[in-house]
Amino acid sequence: MTPTTVSVRLAIKKIAEITCGVRPKAVPVAIAVYSTDPVFVVSIPFEYKVEVYSYLAEHLGYGHPMNGKPLTLTRAEASAIVELVLKQTGIAQRSIPNSSDEHDVNFSE
Repeated sequence: MTPTTVSVRLAIKKIAEITCGVRPKAVPVAIAVYSTDPVFVVSIPFEYKVEVYSYLAEHLGYGHPMNGKPLTLTRAEASAIVELVLKQTGIAQRSIPNSSDEHDVNFSE
């Protein structure tokens, strides 16, 4: 899975909601390209930082940024966060058949 700024933002918001009971209004996420691999720079609001960082440390082994700096993630780390949230919330990736006659789905049941 290739993460985007939107998917990372939504994943961090969901983690904040899981850990704090409230979803932050804004979680700025930017991409910094220093080489061929982008780095995601995530500014987690102060009131959510401890809980979100603890959650990431517990589930993925990520450390806390020093001196209040933003969270910086490689593409692989960002992807792991998004996939973790998808698994935790029970959202599964689904494939769509190539033609509509391959599967007959009845949504009324």
